[in-house]
Amino acid sequence: MKKNILLIAATMLFLFANLLYASEADYEKHIAKGVVSLEKKNFDKAVGEFRAALGEKPDDPVAALYLGIALSRTNNIEAEAQLAKALSYNVREPRTNLELGIYYYNRGRDDEAREYFENTLKYGRDTEFAEDARGYLMLLAGTGKPRPWSVNLSVGEQYDSNVVLGPEDGTLSSNISRESDWRTVLYGKGKYNFYKDRNIEGSVAYSIYQSLHNRLNEFNVTQHLFELKGSYRISPVLTLKGLYSTEYAYVGWDDYDYAFSISPSLVISEGAGLSTEFEYKYKRTRFMDSGFFEDNSDRTGEDNIVGVTQNIPVNDFISAKAGYYYNEDQTAMTFWDYRGNRIFTEFRFRFPAGIYAGLNGEYYYKRYKDSARAADDNREDRIYTAAVSVSKIFMERFSVTAGQNYIRDDSNTAAYDYERWVTSLFLNVKF
Repeated sequence: MKKNILLIAATMLFLFANLLYASEADYEKHIAKGVVSLEKKNFDKAVGEFRAALGEKPDDPVAALYLGIALSRTNNIEAEAQLAKALSYNVREPRTNLELGIYYYNRGRDDEAREYFENTLKYGRDTEFAEDARGYLMLLAGTGKPRPWSVNLSVGEQYDSNVVLGPEDGTLSSNISRESDWRTVLYGKGKYNFYKDRNIEGSVAYSIYQSLHNRLNEFNVTQHLFELKGSYRISPVLTLKGLYSTEYAYVGWDDYDYAFSISPSLVISEGAGLSTEFEYKYKRTRFMDSGFFEDNSDRTGEDNIVGVTQNIPVNDFISAKAGYYYNEDQTAMTFWDYRGNRIFTEFRFRFPAGIYAGLNGEYYYKRYKDSARAADDNREDRIYTAAVSVSKIFMERFSVTAGQNYIRDDSNTAAYDYERWVTSLFLNVKF
């Protein structure tokens, strides 16, 4: 009996050793073929070989680095994440720092490129990679400081099954049409970074949103938003952020509201990409009456919001966040006062070929202080939101985004009980 057991164990050990040997041999074969393809500038073939090598040894730093290099040579935006992964195995590796520097240099991100070239000199001063790093640093010295500004523009079409007042990411309150309509949406944002060092950043931004409905012109929205942002890194673990914003909005080409807000927050970095953000926001809004919104000024008041968001990098291709926010809105007329509890979750997916996807879900419960004008009970809204979007990036500056949103406001007040589907298609460009 013992002999049989020993024979079985020896056979299994032999088979296991052969499997390991075969796997190692396949790994070496893919690495060798990938390096040859890289030298011959057959980058697509090199990418395939290095991916196959990682299939044999998923946590191998050599294969990870070579794959990042091959992706970088093909101008694939996946290269950034792959090279960062390779660097995580050894932050002192000169060639990985050099390749990350080259990646950022080719994309005009001079500040980041300079940091990695300097790291190459620091960790590999007597290596061949140091000479390359010095050459790039000389080129950067001639280009001056990195560009401090950016511009994002979007134009698109939306079909709304139940037009509700307000831009998708704006701050306007709902007014429900009970009608469907198409609209053209124009959006632009310019940002200027006026100060940046290793610990402090400051920026200003201006954005404009314009919706143009096919039929419901009284629901056209123009929104101007100015933002002043700052951050201070107290330590590698703690970062203090601040935001001041002012907003001015027109609806149907008439004055609608003016608002300003202040929002400090504290970000705690737990390592490995995990972070938690605690935020407080104070907002003061003045609503203006118009021919279509005769009692709009009744909602003038202030909102206090506190919340927490957890950011979770699941892996190289998936990231997630989840959070909870509580707010109290106090207005000129008590039937607009409410307390709200909001929970949300968000997933972001990165696929090959510059394709990104998002999946969001939210539940928002609002308990109003008083009953609505024509209701006996205090108003309660349970708002459910789900959204999915897919984006395709072209040449890093251009992208197309398709999205579908679903909103259900389950309200005990008939006037505010509604269901809504919004279908979107946008063309985006950034400079």
